[in-house]
Amino acid sequence: DIGQVEMKDGKPLITGNRLGIDNLLLQLRGKESASPKHASLPGADGPNPQLSSGPKSLVVVNQGSYVDLAGTQHVNLEDGAWEMVWRSNARAGALIVAFHLAEEVKRNDAAIPKGRFFLTFPLWTSESLQDLRDRKAKAEEKATEAIERHASEVRMMQETNNPLMKALHFRNACKAHEDLDYSGYRSYQKVPLERDMIHLEGNLHLCSLGTIWTKKEGWFADHELLGSARAFQDDLAKVTGVADKKISNLHP
Repeated sequence: DIGQVEMKDGKPLITGNRLGIDNLLLQLRGKESASPKHASLPGADGPNPQLSSGPKSLVVVNQGSYVDLAGTQHVNLEDGAWEMVWRSNARAGALIVAFHLAEEVKRNDAAIPKGRFFLTFPLWTSESLQDLRDRKAKAEEKATEAIERHASEVRMMQETNNPLMKALHFRNACKAHEDLDYSGYRSYQKVPLERDMIHLEGNLHLCSLGTIWTKKEGWFADHELLGSARAFQDDLAKVTGVADKKISNLHP
């Protein structure tokens, strides 16, 4: 989903003219290295390749498509590759898919420029995801208590005619509001829910909501966020009628 991007609660919000690309089907092959001419990846081909799984092979089972005034158009993706990147001591990693786009894809003001672009999806282990959800639950419990305490203090401040008690309840209400801010619940609002997760092999979990972005060649070139991407998982035989491994259906 390509368009003007605004971040809200840690998630990309797409506004303005939109470009939706559908039915992009990919088979990610974890045991095969990518072709030497693959689109360069930020991890494997960046300044810290030791944090990457290395460039892996993929097969474009079905090229994505979009509709403009001329009808259905197909997106020509080349030199695809993917990797998993996990920073040292980090609780979460990322699955990154890279392509070269031979020509600009554009509808109205929404566009993917010619060149490299990436799909990125957050990745957790079962342990790190559960730890994150436990901390979110504790933060929400503290926030709920602070909200209830704030409402109670405001109510008592409004009900009393005693100036000293009004001042006391006002101070307590301010403290409750401060405790709400320091509970940390806002920082956990972007934690994915169970319905947003795809359980991969082993103990890995992929967040189905990701981002699509581009970057010029060079380690220190600027990143440009283009939009959001949604991933699904299915059996290759079910989708194509060919008995083989599972695929990931990435829907930018």
